[in-house]
Amino acid sequence: METSRITEFKKYIDTQITPSITEIRGLNETSRKHVQKLVYTNLVDRFDVMVDTAILTNCRSEFVVEAISSSLTETVNEQYLLKLLMDTDNVQEAIDERLRSTIRNTILRKRHSQKLLFLLKLFDKLEYSKLNPQVQVGSGNVVLKATKTKVNIPHSVCGYADWLYSRRNSIVHGASASPKYLENDIKKLKEIYKYDCPKTINLKFGAIEQTVRFYTCIVKILLDE
Repeated sequence: METSRITEFKKYIDTQITPSITEIRGLNETSRKHVQKLVYTNLVDRFDVMVDTAILTNCRSEFVVEAISSSLTETVNEQYLLKLLMDTDNVQEAIDERLRSTIRNTILRKRHSQKLLFLLKLFDKLEYSKLNPQVQVGSGNVVLKATKTKVNIPHSVCGYADWLYSRRNSIVHGASASPKYLENDIKKLKEIYKYDCPKTINLKFGAIEQTVRFYTCIVKILLDE
């Protein structure tokens, strides 16, 4: 499997996010709250991009091709086909672009956690694709079997990822000082992960460290580290 996008994300955490955590600690409370929201949303966005690009760069995987095969229905006219075959240097790139285009219009239009689920299956990490408790929600660490606690946070890998992204959505799209979960996120978190969202989110400083631990665990799982 092609893993360059995953290693790039790992480098981003090590070189940009980890140093920023130390800097945030030294800020006064007003500045800290503002900066930590920016760091948190940027971190979650970068993870989402990593998921997308890791799928795209493995567009020729048998698993991916099979998943999008029902959407590959566009008829190619003879003129275009002959031109493509004559220009052999562009054939492979044309195939890749057609696959990537279909992926963007199908798999990458899904909910964040569903894209992560697809990536885990693509990398044959089926043991982490279930709804079983596998996240230690107090720390963000991922294990094969975690103890379900009373903490109102999804304990499955994809559920926890969905929760992190939903908090990102409330910060980015919320208009108040106390961001609220978006209606669609409330609905989907309940429907898929049986999670009842609180009225507002409270992004504490430790949330960034927990998010880093969780994403680092996912990276290690994908890279077999």
